[in-house]
Order: sequence, then structure tokens, then C-alpha cells
Amino acid sequence: MSGKDTMRIGKITQTAWQRSVRKQLHTGKENMLFAASPWETCSGFRTETGDGCVWADAHATGDNVRTGYYAVYHAAGQLAARNVCVRGAAVRVLFPQESREEQLAGIAASVDCACRELGIQVTSFQGEVSAAVLHTVVFVSAAGVRQDQNIIQKKIRIDNRGKDNGETSPEKNSAHKEIIMCGYAGLEGTLRILDEAQTELETRFVSAFLEQAQGLIGELVKPEQILKVYGCDRKAVAHQIGSGGIMAALWELSETAHIGFEINMPQIALKQETVEICEFYRLNPYLMTSAGSYLILTDAGEDVIRALEEAGAQTVRLGAAREQNARVIRNGEEIRYLDRPAPDELEIWRSKR
Repeated sequence: MSGKDTMRIGKITQTAWQRSVRKQLHTGKENMLFAASPWETCSGFRTETGDGCVWADAHATGDNVRTGYYAVYHAAGQLAARNVCVRGAAVRVLFPQESREEQLAGIAASVDCACRELGIQVTSFQGEVSAAVLHTVVFVSAAGVRQDQNIIQKKIRIDNRGKDNGETSPEKNSAHKEIIMCGYAGLEGTLRILDEAQTELETRFVSAFLEQAQGLIGELVKPEQILKVYGCDRKAVAHQIGSGGIMAALWELSETAHIGFEINMPQIALKQETVEICEFYRLNPYLMTSAGSYLILTDAGEDVIRALEEAGAQTVRLGAAREQNARVIRNGEEIRYLDRPAPDELEIWRSKR
């Protein structure tokens, strides 16, 4: 394989997906709720009774036992973004060689902790030691049922050229839609760095700062909170901030909703602890995974913000959708355009250790 064909670290690119995945997929069923795309993280189908069975697959990699906690949040959050209340989660763990049973127990405990917080039943838990992995990988498949099919966003059908046939999720008219952020950029990545590099961070930061940073785990937005969005706006579009951080999430939201936008960079919510820890490792918090944080596209901004804040979630207005394709980011007088998603900073950090 030539160097130009080598895939980069992190999530495969949109171009690679269209070129090397789309062309290989030839099956299709009318009862499927969602079509495969570079950004689709959920799967689902309509049953004979009209219910929608929906599930989402996610994973988290790391050497700390709390890795399982974040994998559950990733999967449950993907369902919440689709207005599905998660009911159960199946877990599978790959351990590297020389792993100890106490690590297995720790992963199981962290999965249970997240599930108890979110009111989810663990339906299956399997583990395996593999020489093929260097770090523990926790896979979670979360599932739920949505009975009201009227509020399932229309699936996007994409032909073999990768173009939409006109059946899109949100309405085409985006003139009055706001983009709201719920949660904090880079927070999940910050917490996971804290979990894995506590001793190293103690050489730079006082214990009080690190304890305060660890307490930020309570700031992760829970699925039950993000579901409040759909009580205010049945046509809202929510998108969890995953691999590649908020910049990747903005790109994905724009692609799936077929909109341009204009946002104000200073409005992006960041915790000071995230800023300082990212500075220590020279990481960009805007390009770092943040499961438990969301972008919301809605034309009922006031109602959505009120509902989320009453549920205890932090929200800010980032900007507005535009019918033009331009993806504009303002920073004071400076204007730039959003680049394609970059590799996730947490994965880059881990690859260099």
C-alpha cells in the first residue's frame, strides 16, 4: 500500500467513506429508518406494529477503568440525539495481553455506574483478551424503542454517487433556525486525560485544581436532559459532539441538515480546566471528543434553552443556520470558513504516549 493510501488516525474521513465504503454497499430495505452515511451512528427499523426499534453503537479506548463509563455515554447520547429513550446496553470489551482481572472488574463497575446514572439496563457483558489490541476497547450497543413515528426524522436516501434524493431530515427552509450548544467543548476528552495521566498532571497543577477538574464529570449532559429538546421542537435536530470535537460536529450537522451557518467562536462554551490541561499537552480543545455535549438546530431557541436550563444543562447560542452553503466562523472582526474534520486530539495524544 502506498503512503497516500494510508488512513489517518481516528475516524475515517468523509472522502474515504464515500470512495471505499459507499461503493461496496448494495443492500436496502424499505423498513429501515436510517440510511448508512459517513455521519450516521444509529440504526433502526419499523416493526409490523409501526414501532421503531433503534440502536446505536459506540466505543471508547483507554487504559483507565472509567473507559466503560464514557462508552455508555457515547452510545446513549447518540440515541437521545435521535429522540430515543435508551432502555438497554450490550457491552463487549477487548483487553490487551497482560491485563489483570481487577481491570475487568473496574470496567464492569464503570459501565454499571453510567447505566445506573442513566437508568439503563445492562443486557449483555462479554470480554476477551486479544493480542491485536494495545489498549482496552469498550464497545457498547444501546437500544430503545420509539413509538411515535411522526417525529422520526425522514431518512436520507443517498444514491451511489453520494447525493441526496431530496428526502432529507430537516426542512429545507432554515432561515429561522438557531444553532445552540448544550454542554462544553472538549470536556469528555479532558476528563479522560485526567483519568489516564493523573500523576503526570500533578507535576504541573495543584491537587485542588485537579479535584475540581474531576468534579466536572457531573457537567456531562444526560440523555434525559437532551430529550427535553423534542418536547419544545419536534423538528429539532440534535447532534452529539464526538470524535473530532465541536468543529467536526459542526461539519457533520451542516452535512446532514443541508445547511450553511454563521457562528461566533467566542460563544463556544469551554471550562477553564479544559483550557489549561489542553495547553499543558498542546492540544486543541475544539478538536477533542466531547460526548455528553450537543449541538441543536431549532427554530424554537427560547423554548429549547429554557427547557434545557430547567433540566440543569448548560446552553449557549452559537449562531444561526444559513440557506447558503458557506460555513462561517466569526472571531471578533476575523472571519474564516470551517475546514473538513481533523483527527481527534485525544487519539493523537494517546498515540504519542
